[in-house]
Amino acid sequence: MHFFIDRNVPVALARMLAHYDREHTVVFHDDKFEKTTPDTEWLPAVASWDPVPAIISGDGRILRNPSELQVLRGLPLTFFLFADAWAGLPWRERAWKAVKVWPEIVSAADTRRPTIFRIPISAIKVDRVCLTSELGSGKHLH
Repeated sequence: MHFFIDRNVPVALARMLAHYDREHTVVFHDDKFEKTTPDTEWLPAVASWDPVPAIISGDGRILRNPSELQVLRGLPLTFFLFADAWAGLPWRERAWKAVKVWPEIVSAADTRRPTIFRIPISAIKVDRVCLTSELGSGKHLH
């Protein structure tokens, strides 16, 4: 399984997960793109990779911005979003919670259809939000 972690997740967390789970590939945004690359550019670029990775993001705006939603809706990407509360966690707590929920992320990433998942602060599971094709229909992130 392949994962792409966007720039709104700390690079240290991406590196930690890559070292923690060597069975899967974890790539950090800045390893492939400039920091200023708009989401509307890197999302389709990542979707063209073979194999297509699951996206792990800390940027909920991607699911609220109409132009980014439009791009994401048309791509074959499974997308995981850390809930906003993750950003306020101290590093140690964020690290152990990410390791704790990682097996659930890996398991959910094996979905057959592009799906949106939320990673709640509880860090014991991931919540299926909707299929990517349903973005913008009012069925997500309520």
